[in-house]
Amino acid sequence: MARRQRLETLTGWSMMWIICMFDIPVRTRKEMRKATRFRNVLLDEGFVMKQFSVYIKPVKSLSAGQTVTKRLSRFIPDNSSVSFLYITDKQYLMTENYLGKNYEEETREKNGQLLLF
Repeated sequence: MARRQRLETLTGWSMMWIICMFDIPVRTRKEMRKATRFRNVLLDEGFVMKQFSVYIKPVKSLSAGQTVTKRLSRFIPDNSSVSFLYITDKQYLMTENYLGKNYEEETREKNGQLLLF
């Protein structure tokens, strides 16, 4: 019964997405290593890369998301700008994605994927 109640309380308005957007300098080898480390920490925390400096992760509540971002804040490199944006799952579902002409072909070529059909 308790499990059923928990599942019912997870709604599109209570579940959240964390969007991490950052600008990290990469002029020196040291800065590059710090930027790579930060990106790897995001991946280890379950974030997925949306764009090179934009990562996203679903969480079950705002407080769970804030716990994650507080933990991540320890890894932010010096001279960097990092923003964490919280949006509900319902809001995230309203995202509209557009691909420019030939985007899929270029992506396949970069990733080495073969077209089978």
